[in-house]
Amino acid sequence: MENVKVSVRQAQDFCAECFEKSGVPKEDAENIADNLVLANLRGVDSHGIIRIPYYVEGIRKGLVKASSDIRIVEESASITLLDGGNGLGIPVATKATALAIDKAKSTGVGIVGVRNLGHVGMLAYYLKKVIGLGFIGFACVNAAAVMIPWGGRENLFGTNPLGIGFPVDEGSSIILDMATSGLARFKIRVAARRGKAIPEGVALDKQGKPTTDPKAALEGFLLPFGGYKGYGLVLAVEVLASALLGALQSKYIKAHASTQGGFLIAAIDIRKFRDYGAYQQDVLHLIGNVKSCPPMAGFTEVFLPGEIEEREAGKRAKDGILIEDETWKELTNLAKELNIKPPRAQRSL
Repeated sequence: MENVKVSVRQAQDFCAECFEKSGVPKEDAENIADNLVLANLRGVDSHGIIRIPYYVEGIRKGLVKASSDIRIVEESASITLLDGGNGLGIPVATKATALAIDKAKSTGVGIVGVRNLGHVGMLAYYLKKVIGLGFIGFACVNAAAVMIPWGGRENLFGTNPLGIGFPVDEGSSIILDMATSGLARFKIRVAARRGKAIPEGVALDKQGKPTTDPKAALEGFLLPFGGYKGYGLVLAVEVLASALLGALQSKYIKAHASTQGGFLIAAIDIRKFRDYGAYQQDVLHLIGNVKSCPPMAGFTEVFLPGEIEEREAGKRAKDGILIEDETWKELTNLAKELNIKPPRAQRSL
């Protein structure tokens, strides 16, 4: 299958221009571009520029607003609850992250929840902002229902991702960013576009039978990862992102790629617990043990969470971002609608 390859700069400029043409303030448009293109760089193409047409469609349909007023609902020294005004999720979540960081600087911990906002994109984007300042970060969201509870036959939960980030040193970090479903729904969509099967044990078709066909999975049910243990985390994220914040539960969120439930972000100042250098020494020692662990059969090395993505980012920053043909057609069609130039592209096998 042929793909289109574009440079990172071209992708960012095109993305920002699409949103500016759709009524999004320039700063917010650039913010969205940073988030989506970083996802592509890290190999998380399901959360990259494939999302542009869906976010724009969400604006046109009134599911999210191009610009919104963020309102403080509740606030204390360490905690804030925001109403995102139904704005595009990435700018709202970015502002919430900055607020959590400011509170952590002041009190040692900052926790900010947001309800009434659109899809926030890749959680690692926000975690990187937190750990870049030497803080530990945690984030989670719920979304429109596409997943069953363990043992059930009705979609009650979103893919409900969560992320945890730990700073290490200037050159590295540990970032866990994962859906609590066996596979993120948009990764299944990408697999369908690329004509690839999905792994066994991540989805059921609409008859409730196991399937590796991504198209059948999109019409059926997603499964929590790890059976009942993963389901426990699914439920935990649902409570944190909806019940705690007063946001919509997954079952009641309008299903669209631009929508979201609630968003929770936390920043923790390690220095309030102990000397940062001592923490860093212990984490580096732990990492040394992990990286020196003999690999099992079929593996060449043991990776840390986020390590593969960081390596891929370095590679794609030089080589460019691959876009499958169906996504490229959607992007070029949107460019015509908005009367802007698509990014320069070259064909790549």
